[in-house]
Amino acid sequence: MSELEQAIHASRGVVSRRQLADLAVGDPEIRRLVRHGTLRRLRPGWFAAHHADPMVVEAVSAGGVLTCVSALRRHGLWVPEHASKLHLRSAHRRARLASGCRVYGTIPPPTSAVDDLLCSLAYSARCLDAEGLVVVCDSALNSRRATIEEITTALRPAPTRTRALVDRCDGAAQSGTETMVRLRLRSRNIGAAPQAHIAGVGFVDLLVGDRLVIECDSREHHTGTERYENDRARDRTLIELGYLPLRLSYRQIVHDWPATQAAILTLIRRGDHRR
Repeated sequence: MSELEQAIHASRGVVSRRQLADLAVGDPEIRRLVRHGTLRRLRPGWFAAHHADPMVVEAVSAGGVLTCVSALRRHGLWVPEHASKLHLRSAHRRARLASGCRVYGTIPPPTSAVDDLLCSLAYSARCLDAEGLVVVCDSALNSRRATIEEITTALRPAPTRTRALVDRCDGAAQSGTETMVRLRLRSRNIGAAPQAHIAGVGFVDLLVGDRLVIECDSREHHTGTERYENDRARDRTLIELGYLPLRLSYRQIVHDWPATQAAILTLIRRGDHRR
């Protein structure tokens, strides 16, 4: 893969004239690439390859660049379902898009069609609710795409209540659904230990008390015959060891939490989380 191809791939298929100039690709070569269909003009100074990410193309065509949770998803983070709309910011320091995201403090002007992870995280602090922000921070920590120090710095211009959310983050969380359940239980003063290790089983998503094991499935995982069988084998082993496994689906956590929470609270009130 050539240096130009690498740059186009890293930018999700959309590059600026400045990026091309840094690669010693001048206007004559750009015109040739456009003429041969390798690139197409989106707006003055911005070009897209035929395989470009449609959402990045939409953001740049609108006069901005992709940022906030839209960019975080492309950086591989677990992003809440409700944050799936287009998130962008202006490509110019002094211009503001009517539909663009806002940020606490000031951010350097963009250098590519997709903002870097920490810049995108700073923008998400104004778009996400408290739970959603902890979800993406947990994902960044767990995937080792950011450290707690980097996240703290990115959120430094935010209000105190937003900065305080960093104390609720836990990089042990393997999925956003796990973070959601942990936060919701702890908001009711119910301790939920993330990624607790149980001899003979391994790590479980959450352990409430010393017996109730909560496994949080997501749409991306726990599918397929082999994974299905492994999950049921783990549950059987947990029961044999005296634990009470409770496996929650993505829908039960995201779309039907009141009923799910009521079931968990019933188990706890009965003392089923204790041996």
